[in-house]
Amino acid sequence: MQLETNISLAPLTTFKIGGTAKFFARAKSAEDIREALRFVREGLPPLPSGGEGWGEGWRCTVLGSGSNTLFSNSGFNGLILKIELRGIDFRDDLLIAAAGESWDDAVAESTTRNLYGLENLSGIPGTIGAAPVQNIGAYGAEVADTVAWVEVLDTRDDVIKIFSREECAFSYRTSIFKKESPHYIILRVAFQLSEKSTPNLSYKDLREAFAHDTAPSPQQIREKILAIRAEKFPDLAQEGTAGSFFLNPIVLASEAARIATLLPGVPQFPQQDGSVKLSLAYMLDKGLGLKGFRVGAARLFEKQPLVMVADFGASSRNVQTLCESVQKKVFDAYGISIEPEVRMIL
Repeated sequence: MQLETNISLAPLTTFKIGGTAKFFARAKSAEDIREALRFVREGLPPLPSGGEGWGEGWRCTVLGSGSNTLFSNSGFNGLILKIELRGIDFRDDLLIAAAGESWDDAVAESTTRNLYGLENLSGIPGTIGAAPVQNIGAYGAEVADTVAWVEVLDTRDDVIKIFSREECAFSYRTSIFKKESPHYIILRVAFQLSEKSTPNLSYKDLREAFAHDTAPSPQQIREKILAIRAEKFPDLAQEGTAGSFFLNPIVLASEAARIATLLPGVPQFPQQDGSVKLSLAYMLDKGLGLKGFRVGAARLFEKQPLVMVADFGASSRNVQTLCESVQKKVFDAYGISIEPEVRMIL
């Protein structure tokens, strides 16, 4: 492990925002991660005010491709550990990928092999290791649908462990790895795919696109998903974004009924526990007219208000202020609180 100092964080995230990290290291193996842990625990004095992460008050956070992270312009007074473990292996219909591999590259490879399971999650930026943490999802699918097992390093006892799908405790945009962060660092993930024709066409645009083809190939579905995403997400070469910024709110059924009286037609998705997930995009657009709503150098994207974009040169405070403003507008209109999906390290 090579330790670097005073590394700019902005180029390491898709928001292109952030100050400098006091310490920075790239982990290409489990042993690199162990060495980083030893550095944090034994090689650093504690922060006077304490902190989060490992060690005596020193902050340490794991980073993949930075596609779901907002760093403060004041920087990070600790260690950023960038996971760059590599390796992809197909064993019949089982895909095993190292945490540092590109998520979309792995999806693309699975579709070229005509394997079903990941194609609906095409085009999502990020790494393999980040996917189970957030239980990423889109277009009627989520990572939990295909995960077979997750291999992690437990930072508390330095032991490599395997979590089954059930042990991952997946739910909407979360998992045991998110709930118990920073205890687990993901090393590898295995996905159970299928050679059988099992297309997931539950998303409306997909049903319509393949109305006359009930068995599209994984590659055909991937191409359609990429076309849909191109219409709804900004160009990362033009401005910074972390994709969908807010979580869809999940409320009691009685709350959902109340909100439906305030905003007739709001899409509702009943959950297994009796709660209801509401479409925040519909609320922001049809209810509040917030497409394109701007605060300083940050705004909600004109084509999809769940997505927040920032002008190049924007500050973390611009994004935070816009976030708080949108939260207040939703609460004032509907009486519910919404939460960021993006990890905000401020």
